[in-house]
Amino acid sequence: MSKPAPLIVLAGGSGFVGRHLASRLAAHGYRIRILTRDCARARDLRVLPTLEILAHPAIYEPDATLRAVQGAHLLINLVGALHEARGPTRKFEWTHVGITRNLVEAAERAGVRHYLHVSALGTAAAQPRSRYLMSKARAEACVRSSSLDWALVRPSVIYGPDDDFLMRFATLLRLAPGLFPLTCPESRLAPVDIEDVVEALSVLIREPALDRRTYDLEGPESRTLLEIVRAIADLLGVRCRIVGLSDGMSWLMGAVLERLPHPPFTRDNYWTLKAEESVGQGELEAARCGFERLGIEPQPFLDRAAVYLRRFHPAGPGPLSPKIPRVTGSA
Repeated sequence: MSKPAPLIVLAGGSGFVGRHLASRLAAHGYRIRILTRDCARARDLRVLPTLEILAHPAIYEPDATLRAVQGAHLLINLVGALHEARGPTRKFEWTHVGITRNLVEAAERAGVRHYLHVSALGTAAAQPRSRYLMSKARAEACVRSSSLDWALVRPSVIYGPDDDFLMRFATLLRLAPGLFPLTCPESRLAPVDIEDVVEALSVLIREPALDRRTYDLEGPESRTLLEIVRAIADLLGVRCRIVGLSDGMSWLMGAVLERLPHPPFTRDNYWTLKAEESVGQGELEAARCGFERLGIEPQPFLDRAAVYLRRFHPAGPGPLSPKIPRVTGSA
């Protein structure tokens, strides 16, 4: 009788990265268990034949987490939030640090040896004013102090066909009345394609043992946010004047917008983007080496963005067939 396929637990598996990774893993025959606080976000994944969803607001409490990771070959932590919300369980400290601590302790108690943690680029140079990056850094410290076989993955801003970066700017640009104010225009980013990130995680999942190393993942092109947004406008064929705001005006915009129920920009986002500007050249080179160490050649932003933005083309949406990342060697 054949052995059952390995079980992989995806904490936060109903999010952007989780949905894409779950689809890839299911296609390769893995059994998948998704842990999420929001069942509605995972409903599209129910069609995957080897997937189980555990959804409850208390899923990341210690006892529930321990039960949820039982029998897993690998635990992947994809839990994250770009914005805080009201309530203690919606703050960065709980979402990033508290949940990570509970997952790590549950894995140790349940005998799950392999743990893969998805963090964020910029934690090494985290500004104390960025609660997002500081909480991400503290979560990484929890992982490093554990007895597990672990790997840390720190992607730059991730884009794709259903993301909250490329598609958000595309929507806002199309609605803009000829003028588009842009916060933190000089912040430099190297956006990374969701398919590249999923391939990087897939390579690590196939490893018999994780190596307690950190893999910083950046796209091959570093651009200012202003250059990125102008490129998106060009790909859309939108005629719009994009005006970069000063630091003071960007901070003030965050103070105003963060009062909205679902803010597009906050003061913490401002400090997070400012932290990106302080990343040194050595750290940028290390980020590019993350893909190289995994044998992956990341794809150019403009090429991939053009594919993902076809749905907005005046002639109608074209076929969307994302390419699998080019693998340059064995991991």
